[in-house]
Amino acid sequence: MQPGESISQETTAKSADPSPARQHSVLSFSEFLVSLLKAFEAEGIRPCIMRNYEGFPEQNIGRDMDFVISPSELPKAIRALDSIKGVRVVGYIQYPFVALVYLSGVSPAPQVRSLEVDFSWRLDWKGLPFLATDVMMQAAVRQTAGNSVFFKLSPVHEAILSLLTCLLSSGFVKEKYFPMVQRTFTDERSQVIAALVPHFGSTAATRLVDFVIEGDRRKMVGCAGSLRAALVLRSVLRRPLRSILDVVWHYAGGFAVHYSPKTRESICILGFDGCGKTTTIESLMATLQGAAMVVEKRHPGSRSSLVHDPSEAIAPVDSNPGALRGPLVSMVKLIVWVLEEWLSQIKGSACLVLRLKEGCYHDLPINPRRYGYGGPIWFARLATKLLPSPDLWILLDVSPELLRSGNLGLSPVETLRQVEAYRAFVRTRRKYVIVSADQSAQEVTERSYAFIIDILAERANRRLRRFLTFWHSLLMLKS
Repeated sequence: MQPGESISQETTAKSADPSPARQHSVLSFSEFLVSLLKAFEAEGIRPCIMRNYEGFPEQNIGRDMDFVISPSELPKAIRALDSIKGVRVVGYIQYPFVALVYLSGVSPAPQVRSLEVDFSWRLDWKGLPFLATDVMMQAAVRQTAGNSVFFKLSPVHEAILSLLTCLLSSGFVKEKYFPMVQRTFTDERSQVIAALVPHFGSTAATRLVDFVIEGDRRKMVGCAGSLRAALVLRSVLRRPLRSILDVVWHYAGGFAVHYSPKTRESICILGFDGCGKTTTIESLMATLQGAAMVVEKRHPGSRSSLVHDPSEAIAPVDSNPGALRGPLVSMVKLIVWVLEEWLSQIKGSACLVLRLKEGCYHDLPINPRRYGYGGPIWFARLATKLLPSPDLWILLDVSPELLRSGNLGLSPVETLRQVEAYRAFVRTRRKYVIVSADQSAQEVTERSYAFIIDILAERANRRLRRFLTFWHSLLMLKS
């Protein structure tokens, strides 16, 4: 943290100072693609891109990049991504047969600074493969785009993958890819059937291909159940023990991700009314898109808020002194808040979620009237200690000049009390930063963004080390 970034001129070891270069250095997609392919080559691997390469090298048509890779090459692929100058790994989630990597420092579209890159080493439904990875990689086609050379799936495998990924898992046909699928199935009918037969049998494969050629979506969706049954039956008959283990591994891995607290990153932004919390969060929501699968704004206690109505939440502290709820009602509602927050943590999500929170729970002991809280302050302080702690606290602080100006809608004495209370509170947190709120809104957003990326990268690196150590051990056991 730079000395001038907090009012108290403090420099804390709990936060690192993001350099201007790190804040603003973003590779265009074409620059990233060239660097990525060179990094793959340096690692001696040849991942095969699945689809959405039509805009290469200038743009990425999809929201992410999907590669098919040999499982033994996953550590090398991660090292390749991490070696690209200016790019940082800020998120990592691994399912039984796919790894999702989130990168900061790449701009695949205007105003976007992050990109998701996925590596799949098995194409399956519920753990049962419907395409063999080694066969797909052997049939990969060399493709040139500008000065970039990469490998893509063969048209047959790309069409099968684009159709079956959604048809088997969700029972619908993705219209975005259907024209390409229908064209390939028509032109390469015998090759498509031959690729499907080992996993579905001749009858189910032929019916599906003919329904696609006819363009009958109702019949295609209708045969999803028979395709699943054929896949299960043939898998169990051919490799009974291996198939059962694959299904168990699929569900166990999904359960672990879904209920792991490590799939959720939370950032709490503190500060009293008028310091720009809402503006900062809204700006960060746009800037952080792509840094996780889901980036969401969460206002704690929104369903059981102590606030009587939205307008009351921004009222000056002395504007409505008679609006406090009774002590018992206030305490009950606060307990409900705490339970809801823990339930949201336990429920989790089957993907990497980044939550930006306004610090209303932690505002409560400092400014109880804002929430109509009429209970004892000691109870509010106790409740805040029982809440799950965010991964990073950001305090939007104000300068002495702004304090003296008295333009914050509060009395000078009350303003100073709240400011000091926020400072004292945030300095007790494990990871925090203090950002001056009297800068421009853009500067506040940039500073906050850089600190958030730092904490995400730090946690992602720790997670990567654990995953890759486990992955290496697993491969050694299999060999």
